[in-house]
Formats: sequence, structure tokens, C-alpha cells
Amino acid sequence: MAVAVFRLSATSRRPEVVASPDSCISRDGASSFGGRLLGGGLLVGASGAGLMLSSAASADAPKADLPAQEASMDHYARPTNLTGIPENITLYQYEVCPFCCKVKAVLDYHKLPYTVVEVNPLTKAELKWSTYRKVPVVKYGDEVVMDSTAIASRVAAECEAKGVSKRGRANKGMSVEEETKWRKWVDERFVKIITANIYRSWNTPTACSWNESLDTFKYITEQTNWGWGTRELARMSGAVIMWQVGKKMPKKYNIEGDLRVALYEACDELVDAVGPNRLFLGGDQPNLADLAAYGVLTAVARTPTYEDALANSRIRGWYDRVAVAIGPSSRTGTIGSEWGLANAANPVVNKAAKAA
Repeated sequence: MAVAVFRLSATSRRPEVVASPDSCISRDGASSFGGRLLGGGLLVGASGAGLMLSSAASADAPKADLPAQEASMDHYARPTNLTGIPENITLYQYEVCPFCCKVKAVLDYHKLPYTVVEVNPLTKAELKWSTYRKVPVVKYGDEVVMDSTAIASRVAAECEAKGVSKRGRANKGMSVEEETKWRKWVDERFVKIITANIYRSWNTPTACSWNESLDTFKYITEQTNWGWGTRELARMSGAVIMWQVGKKMPKKYNIEGDLRVALYEACDELVDAVGPNRLFLGGDQPNLADLAAYGVLTAVARTPTYEDALANSRIRGWYDRVAVAIGPSSRTGTIGSEWGLANAANPVVNKAAKAA
């Protein structure tokens, strides 16, 4: 099975297409929860909005817009054209992009050391070596792999082939087909419900008396190394943009009724799939569906949506178990951002790692 991969040219060092995917501004994100809104007088705020939009918007890039080779690929299938686990892995990302957080969950779980390059959502200067300007992108040795699903499939396949995978026992886990079903559920349903929730209000107080659009953008901009003025401009204008976009999301993504209720029901749906006799969807250890769901929820850590999901659904037990199974991050460094290892996006990870 082909995997979404570019190979670096030996002469130009620019990526040559071997097979290409979608990502955090196409399938994995239009900018990291939705973002083709960069531009105009609100460019800075829109770039922040892009940090959230890339996830949702990229998740529904029509296959008709993709090259025939890409459209025919199954990124959920584990590839067979493996090259081994390289010594050097570099992840190009936005810190709060849920699809990037999916990739980090997989790399951290398998304890594969990697360096993070934080991409500037305005200039994309960190991706100037490539004509493909979406995240997440992983430099995997001499290859470039794109699309969070393709990256996760590739990493899992390499680890399983090398015998270093921590997959749960087959008799307690789920089939690959069932795993794929829940991975698709995360990409096609869970991440969209989360995205709609984080921008559900503007000046209407929530049960926690938080203004979610502003609060969410405060969290997003805190993950950057922007100056105070730029952060405030991005927070205010980005919040306005995403609040407007957010009002249309329930209809666009077929989310009926109260958004918080939909969030709690989605969390409980995942827990029901795990069932009373397993620790994870994968059995004794998380599988790719567990890691995907955990990653997208971790992306909104310390937002009202995150806090409410853990407090008002049955997901916390599963969530904490995944955090413990993943353990401390295997990230070795961060380039292009002041956001470092000590500030892992999910405080539960650090807490769980210390307890382990």
C-alpha cells in the first residue's frame, strides 16, 4: 500500500512527489482548526484563526480537488514500503493544531525522539524548502511524509515491523478494520464537534462564565513567541472571525442540538466503544484510534471545551490512562517558538509522567 510521502531530491533538496496527502490546511487543517482566512486588514487575527481552522477545514477537503494519485490512496492503511525508523525525525507543526497533536501523541507513545519546528502561520518561512505549505509535515530521514493519518500509519507500521510496538493483545483489542473505523470517526466527527464548541459563544456567558472565542484565542496566542501587541491583535480579531465561522459549523458538520451535549455524547460514545473489559480501544495498550482521539482533545487543553468535556462526560478515566501510557514527551527540542518541553500542551501528560 502506498503512503503519502515525498522524497528529498539529492540535488535540489526539495521534495519530489512519491505520493502526496492532505494536512493541516486541507484535510488536517486549513490552518489548525480552520484557516483559509489569512489576508486583508485582519491578516494577523486570521492567521490565529487559521491555527484553529486548519484542522477542521482540512478535514473536509474534497477528493476531487486532489491529484488522482493522492485521491486513490488510503492513508489509514499501514504502508508496506517501509525503510526503517530513522535517527532524525522533524515535525513541522502549529502547537495547537489538533492534527499535529495526533502526530505528537504517536511519536511520544512509541518513544521516537523528534525535533519540532513551529511554523509561522503568516509567512510559512519554515516550509520554504517545499512547495507543500501545510502542516503537519514530518521529515522522516530522507523522506517527507504529510497528513497526520499517513504519518501515524507509517510510524505504527515501522514500529510493528521492528517489533517495538506496544500494541495490546489481539484477544482484548480490536481489529484493524475497527481501528480504522474509529480513526475516521475522530477525523470526520470528533474533531469537528470540538472545533464547533471552542467558538460557540462571544459575549454570552457560559456555565463557567467564560467567553469561549476570546478565551480560546488567548490560549492559542500564548503558545507563540509573538509580541504583546501582535498577540492581542490576533486574539481579538481572530476571536471575532472564528466566532462568526463557528456559528455556521453546526449546520455545516451536521451537529444537531446543543453543542456541549453533542460533545459529551461524543466523548461517551468513545468510552462505550472501549467497553468495561478493556483499558483502551486497542486493548491493554492504546491503538492509533486511541492516540488520535487523545491528540485532538489535548490540542484544546485549558480551554472551557476541554475542561467541560473532562468534567461532564465519562471520558476522563480513559483520557488519563492514555496520558499515562504515553508518558513524557520524546520531543528533543523546539525551533521557531518559545513554547518548550516544560509546557506540554496537556498538563495531564506531565502529571501522569511524574506519577509513573
